[in-house]
This record gives sequence, C-alpha cells and structure tokens, in this order.
Amino acid sequence: MIRIVTMPAARMIAGLLVAIVAGELLPVAPVQAAVPRVAKLPTEFEEVEGIAAIVGTALITFSELRRAMGSQQATQEVVPTDIARPRSVGELRLQVLQSLIDNALVLRAASELGVTVDDHDVDQQVAEVKKRNHWDDDELETAVHKLGFANLVAYRQHVRHELTRVRMLQIKLGSRLRVADDEVKKMLELEHCGGTCEEEVHARHIMVGVAGDDTPAAVNKKRDKAWQIHDLLVDGKATFEDLADKFNDDRGAPDGDLGWQRRWTIEPGLAAKLWSLKKNEYSAVVQTPYGFHVLQLLDRRRTQAKDKELLEEFVRRRLQEDQLARLYKAWIEELRRTTHIETRT
Repeated sequence: MIRIVTMPAARMIAGLLVAIVAGELLPVAPVQAAVPRVAKLPTEFEEVEGIAAIVGTALITFSELRRAMGSQQATQEVVPTDIARPRSVGELRLQVLQSLIDNALVLRAASELGVTVDDHDVDQQVAEVKKRNHWDDDELETAVHKLGFANLVAYRQHVRHELTRVRMLQIKLGSRLRVADDEVKKMLELEHCGGTCEEEVHARHIMVGVAGDDTPAAVNKKRDKAWQIHDLLVDGKATFEDLADKFNDDRGAPDGDLGWQRRWTIEPGLAAKLWSLKKNEYSAVVQTPYGFHVLQLLDRRRTQAKDKELLEEFVRRRLQEDQLARLYKAWIEELRRTTHIETRT
C-alpha cells in the first residue's frame, strides 16, 4: 500500500520540485534530399542527435527529449497532477519539451548565481541510487544504458544537473515560504472542525508499477496500459475486480482496496486527486514514483482527529505547497520572458 510520512521543509521542497526525466527513442521522419545532387537517405534513417531547443546559450538535444518522453517519474511539476493525456506523439513531445525548457531555465539561473554541486555530492547520490535498487557497478551501468544515457559520465552529469536544480530552487524559493499561523488556524476551522476532526476517504486503485531500471520504451508502454485500464473502467467494458486481479501491481493491496485513509497518510499525488473526486468517480491516470494509477473514490466520512499537532503540521505543509506552486510558476514565467528560447521540433 502506498503511504508517506511527514518530512522537513528542505526535503519537502526537493520532493515537490524534482522530477528526474528519462525518455524513449522516437522515430524521426526520413530526411528527403533538398537538391538532386544530395544523396537520398535510407527510408529507415533516424536522426540520432540534434538540437530540440535553445535556452539562452544552453542546448536541449533530441536524445534528452527522447529520454524525457519515456520518463518513469512525473515531468517537472511543482505539485503532483494528473498526466495530461496527449492527443498525439507530437503533443506529448511538446509537453515534455516545455518541461525540459523550464529545467534549463533553472540551471541557467543557478549558473548565473554561481550555484554548483561538487563531485562528492554526485558520488553520494549515485551511491544512494545503487543502494536503493540493490545494484552493483555493472548493474548500474546496464540500467544507465537502458535509461538512454550513453555512459556513466553522461548519467553523472544528469545527476549533477538535478542536484544543482534542487539547490537553486531551495535558495530561490525555499527562503520565501511564509505561512502565517492565522492561515493555518483558518484552514483548521474551515476543514477540520477547528483541529478536532479529519476527513477520511475509502478508495481503491489499480497500479501499473514501474521499476527503476525500466527502459523508456517500457515506461511508455506501461503508461499506455494504465490509460487502457482507465478507458475500460470508464466505458463499463470491464469490472474493477477483474482488472485489478489481472493488472494491479500493488502488492500491499492486491485487490486494489486502500481502505479508509487520511489525507496525510497517502502519497501526495494520489491524495490530491482522491480529494477532488466525487463518490464512485474514476480518476484520470495519476503518475507517482511508484508507477501509474487509476483511482476510484468509494466513500467519505468525518472522524475525530487522533493527533492535533500532526494535523496542524499537515495543514501547514499543504499551505506551503500551494504557496510554493505560485512562487515557482511566477518565477518560471519571469525567466521565460527574459531568456531567448528557440524550439526546433
């Protein structure tokens, strides 16, 4: 069963703002000869590298874009959201490219401010990835290639960029988070009986799990599979029970039943969607670090708050998340206005 615990503000900011992207190799249309003297390329020709976008003086390559399109984690979103269902591969490519541009803008701002990450920090992060996945050096290198990186050097550079981006966001936005006690008190009064009650939901889900070493192509197939499950449920062509029995990868809840949950006990991306659903409604596909989920809200109820201090901390964190989202959006819009951006897709 998917659960979370509370975290310090710095970790919260990192968790909200970091989405490491990796992608799928996509076919590029065959290049036709511009003039008779230029040799015609084979029909199966694929462009393996090129420039997808220019952000200031930084380049986003097609290989980066392909990796991002097969990401096993959400693309750059401050607050977890539904996956926008693209109408075509071209629309998906555009969505992901805009996310990569935002990331590049943050890295550009970090460079201008002199924010850097040393080799020791990169070593620690790579070691954590190995430990979390129980990989030795050879297994790490294999996984890196599956994720679309040319070698470990390219992967380490990717890690360095991600750590730099987190550090920059903490510097630029973390210090600006200000949630007044009066705001917390007001939300407690409006939604939690002054701090004495909480809302619980009874929900179930079908999760298509994603492994840490899944290739970009595999991740995209799993995303499509989750949407197919969603369509079968919404169209009434299959029962939840049958689909959960066949496809649910949540070992903690094999039948999909999550039971009664309080908002702060569930992974944020799932909680945000569950609390927006009507009774018996199915969600769009929701992406978390665990995989792709289709949720159904079964019921709601009010219950006595077991820990008022924990509830207050949770409310404060929700207000911080909302404020962080506004700050991030405004900052990115400012960076876009003041930076030369050119797309070539």
